[in-house]
Amino acid sequence: RVAQYYYSFKSYYFPMSKDKKLSYSCLAGYTTESGSQEARITCTARGWSPAPQCYKKCSKPLLANGFFSNTKMSYKVWEKLEYRCASGYQTSEGEGEETVQCIPEGWSSQPNCAKKFEACLAPGLHHGHYVTTQRVFRLNERVRYECDEGYRTTGGNATEETECRSQGWSSTPNCTKFACTLLSSVEHGGFHPKKKSYEVGDVVQFFCLENYSLNGSELIQCYDFGWSPQPPVCEDRRKKCPSPPQPPNAKIPRDLRIYGNGDKMHLECQANFKLRGAEEIRCENGKWTSPPNCIGQWPYKIGEHIVPCGNNMYTCTYSCLFLTDKMADAAILDLENNGSCSPPPALENGIILSSSLTSYAAGSSVEYVCHRYHLLEGPGTVHCKQGIWTAQPICLGKSYPNENCGSPPLIENGSVIDSVLTEYDHGLSVEYSCSDHHFLQGSRMVHCLKGQWTTPPICIEPCTLSKDEMDNNNLILRWSYDNKQYFFHGEYVEFLCKPNHFRVPPTSEFDFRVQCHGGQLAYPRCSERRR
Repeated sequence: RVAQYYYSFKSYYFPMSKDKKLSYSCLAGYTTESGSQEARITCTARGWSPAPQCYKKCSKPLLANGFFSNTKMSYKVWEKLEYRCASGYQTSEGEGEETVQCIPEGWSSQPNCAKKFEACLAPGLHHGHYVTTQRVFRLNERVRYECDEGYRTTGGNATEETECRSQGWSSTPNCTKFACTLLSSVEHGGFHPKKKSYEVGDVVQFFCLENYSLNGSELIQCYDFGWSPQPPVCEDRRKKCPSPPQPPNAKIPRDLRIYGNGDKMHLECQANFKLRGAEEIRCENGKWTSPPNCIGQWPYKIGEHIVPCGNNMYTCTYSCLFLTDKMADAAILDLENNGSCSPPPALENGIILSSSLTSYAAGSSVEYVCHRYHLLEGPGTVHCKQGIWTAQPICLGKSYPNENCGSPPLIENGSVIDSVLTEYDHGLSVEYSCSDHHFLQGSRMVHCLKGQWTTPPICIEPCTLSKDEMDNNNLILRWSYDNKQYFFHGEYVEFLCKPNHFRVPPTSEFDFRVQCHGGQLAYPRCSERRR
């Protein structure tokens, strides 16, 4: 603040002339950058120099399990403070001492002394499991863990290692649900369901707008490696034609290429057949123009023979004697039956893609597709030949097996937490727990995936501390262990020899640190010292 008398005589002092000086003071708890309570500034052509600034002082922070290098209770801005941790404790960086600095926002970091870890306990792991049954790890020991199907480690992997350090684990073991990338919008089409995230097992169905058709799979699924197959695209059906129609007795090249709008196809008839209609067909707006017919040529001269009806194309119950060419042409037109077909039969659990007509010219074709989850067996395209449709396909029952699961599997020394149902839908999960003092190994969550349960956990028996075994081996506990009688699988128990007893055979202290394994403790042995 500026002295009050400057404001009392404001018109006299201000505006202040160049090179004039002004005194200001900081409020209680604040100082200038140099640490003073007051300072003088000078009026220059560019304004006040230096700019008036008051910084809040930093109060001495609280510190448990450590001590500061000096006893000051407050510190000016930019001043540094050194602290050290007591024996058995360390700073956040894992050091014995550290320096912090008072900055305008407060201390650069909060002084902290945390207990040094002599060992690390493996934390509970949901949706994954450790590759070892060991539960306690010494400094610098590493442990590998694996995530269940559909889950990933913090680093995005299926498996990962972490290391026991003096400040704890280098990275906390964790398995999070894997999600597939979001799907891009489909031009001229869409998909469903639309969700903010897709999990492993999710299925998405694609569709196209009118006059567009799918190029690719209608259904894709999210797997733990991503989407499969790749999403389809919608292509303009009006600009592409299927394989050209095949009129009976015509020569058609076996060309499997895709035909675009405006493409033409030249047709010829087989020997002894005459072309009736246009020699070329054209792809227009996704459909072929009407193909010609190939008519059998008349083998007899008029007036020479009685012509029998009943060749491979026509059937009749009478014979004709033709007196003139005109009569012969009329008879041919009457007998040939132009080969058109009535509408194709409906397909159970399927549909016809093209619009329905009252009559189909010879050589026409239609395409069948099955409803969702039904599988097409047989040719997808049928053709009109001599007034009859070629063999029709069928749509088999649902192509997806029953995806529901029965009751979840039973486990020894454990059970499902909630009430058990007789049937579970695909994607549902149940949670297991173990009996008291039993160690749960594996994922406590088990999922129903396409009719199968994922692998359930196992419950490993605890170790019961035996007073009789301790007495027989002249042992006492090194620690109180809160007077507990049970130890989890993987936990360690440390023993000492009773007074006036020694280890047999002579061993190191680590041999008296015994790990519980599958309900069994290997007790060390001590003998009485002879006098």
